[in-house]
Amino acid sequence: MQRTNSPSLTGKAALISGAARGLGAASAWAICEAGGQVMIGDLLVDRGEETAAELRAAGHAAQFVRLDVRDEAAWAAAVDATVQAFGGLHILVNNAGIATAVTVEDLTVADFQTILDINLLGAFRGMQAAIPAIKASGGGAIVNISSNSTRRVSAITTSYAATKAAVANMTKSAAIHLAQSGANIRVNSVHPGPHATDMLLGSDAKADLPEVQALRAAIPMGRMGEAREVGAVVAFLASDAASYVTGAELFVDGGLTPH
Repeated sequence: MQRTNSPSLTGKAALISGAARGLGAASAWAICEAGGQVMIGDLLVDRGEETAAELRAAGHAAQFVRLDVRDEAAWAAAVDATVQAFGGLHILVNNAGIATAVTVEDLTVADFQTILDINLLGAFRGMQAAIPAIKASGGGAIVNISSNSTRRVSAITTSYAATKAAVANMTKSAAIHLAQSGANIRVNSVHPGPHATDMLLGSDAKADLPEVQALRAAIPMGRMGEAREVGAVVAFLASDAASYVTGAELFVDGGLTPH
């Protein structure tokens, strides 16, 4: 009797939004290292092409497509490009997102609408565009990148936390629908905590700021996460090793959320 499922992604094709750098790029590496093929989707064309080239130089199958997650036509084109490049689509990783640090009194409606359009509606558009192609490929998995801010909020996470909480709930609704409809598509959300990425630090100089040091000190494991640690969780959820996991929230934050 087979006792375990392998986390292998051999022969599987993935489309990842916001994959030029940070957690998206780490997810691309993890999926490729598990045997998968990856389409890097991003607005950062030069950085995205560079990431795809680095993956190819390491012997992996990777290409780049320009993707604005606010544009339904761009999503359709990215899905088509993935299918054309790799013969199908089995995995969608909705990673693209932006963060703002604004209180409820200072946040403008226009800025709130922008982050909603990218963080929440971007993931929604991605799922709608990818689901038919994943079905046609025999099924697969969707991984939506949320945040541990669904549980740990602050005065300045007004819009960011709201959108990430909505992503988590939308993930569960999609998971139930796709399970009950027999689509053979699992949907889960990953909830990173503080990671040493461009979105959080922006530059090496920020690592020594008192606010960043205090944030690091609050983490029970005593350090910020590395992007590859999120990538490994994404690859696991995308693989058959997680064949009975859908509608789940996986927190990757060094124990910060329950602390």
